[in-house]
Amino acid sequence: MKQNMDMEQYAQQVRQGKNGPALEKLAASEAGARLAAQVDGERLTQAARQGDTQALANMLKGILSTPEGRSFAAQVEKAVRNGQ
Repeated sequence: MKQNMDMEQYAQQVRQGKNGPALEKLAASEAGARLAAQVDGERLTQAARQGDTQALANMLKGILSTPEGRSFAAQVEKAVRNGQ
């Protein structure tokens, strides 16, 4: 993703992609909601807008350090790979 790309524009591109429906379903799931509640959305948006890859990596490491985060990441990977 380009550093200056608007987050809404990027989100729209993801939604319109072939895996958009599967990813939206995962995001709306109970597990997705629990993980989203653990993320500071304002901090995430700010880091993405500024292109702060270190902050983004640290947030992702935090999520993936939990069994629930690893399980959700595996579900996302499967959805992207299979379009399901």
